[in-house]
Amino acid sequence: MRFLEKWFEPAVIVSMLGMIIILVFADVIARLAFSTSIAVANELARFSFVYMIYFGVSYAIRERRHMRVTVLLDVMPKALRHWMFVLSEVIFLIYSVVVCWLGVVITQQSIDRGKILSSTEWPQAVLYVAIIFSGALSSLRLLQSIKAAVVDGDTRLGPQTDI
Repeated sequence: MRFLEKWFEPAVIVSMLGMIIILVFADVIARLAFSTSIAVANELARFSFVYMIYFGVSYAIRERRHMRVTVLLDVMPKALRHWMFVLSEVIFLIYSVVVCWLGVVITQQSIDRGKILSSTEWPQAVLYVAIIFSGALSSLRLLQSIKAAVVDGDTRLGPQTDI
């Protein structure tokens, strides 16, 4: 389980990036050599890009590399800084839960309307499921961060180093 916890997002991100490279390269070769386009390649590359970005969000949260404005944390006393960090993580958690819920709503609306992708003819909901995954994984990562801050006192703003 630790292996999955550690490598899930990076594996998805790298796989999606590899797919993008292969698909775009194949489409460029098809255009140059055969004067045609691979319609499915464009759609699958877009699909891969969306999943790569959304899984990157939860990975950035896990590694504590997501963008933050820390000017308030920097000027506060250490004891107050700790609780402000926890508060900011809780607010981010609420946001992530809302994103996950809205992802469910958008996906359900897409299913109800019967929208499909043009080339692959997959339901468009397959694309929107990335929002649900991202919101759920981000929420999980933020819960881990809040636990680490409250229980262990770990409020560092950068990634953890294994030295």
